[in-house]
Amino acid sequence: MRFARCALLVVLAAGAAQAAAQQAERKPFDKPQGIYATINMSGTESAIRQLGQLVPYERRTAIAAAEPNAPRLAPPVLYALANAISLDDAQIRNAVFWYHVARIRAVFDSLRCRDASARNAVNILGKGINPDISRYQRQNRQDTLEIAQAAVEWDRQNVYNYDYRWVNLYGKVARYSAGTDPSELTVPESEWPALLRHVHEAHLKSVAEFAAQK
Repeated sequence: MRFARCALLVVLAAGAAQAAAQQAERKPFDKPQGIYATINMSGTESAIRQLGQLVPYERRTAIAAAEPNAPRLAPPVLYALANAISLDDAQIRNAVFWYHVARIRAVFDSLRCRDASARNAVNILGKGINPDISRYQRQNRQDTLEIAQAAVEWDRQNVYNYDYRWVNLYGKVARYSAGTDPSELTVPESEWPALLRHVHEAHLKSVAEFAAQK
């Protein structure tokens, strides 16, 4: 009996080691598969390029096209919009507004995604923001709170009219998955309203604490 138990343990250990080895050898796909292949980022990438134009006239033209259509723009584009506007010193407050809108929507989209690693998208996008936006907020803390309140109100009033799955592509699961399950990374829609309320409340609380600092 003792020998049988030992033999069984050896077999189980070997199986576990083999499974671990297979997991370690697993490699990501070269490009998104299945449902993840349907996430079209070409429009987002094109808008970001246009907003990043160095020629002022071309950049202003891109801004003028983007602002009225903001509800249809994914958060990465909204971050780019904030950056583009911030290059005009007279418009820095407006740039801060769009930064807050971008962050609110990015956080919400990240929480709608089951893949925790995809939530790093918020940090990645935040690191690319123009330092002038951060500087304005540090120097105008109470005004920043008012801007945040306006951004939350704008978010409440404007429907999310873009593919929220963009955030999936920032995570590990979408790189390794065959994409056969449409609900693999999406939190049930019934939970979205509560999530959005949480995002709004958390955002305002965070900015209020920031505004209270000296």
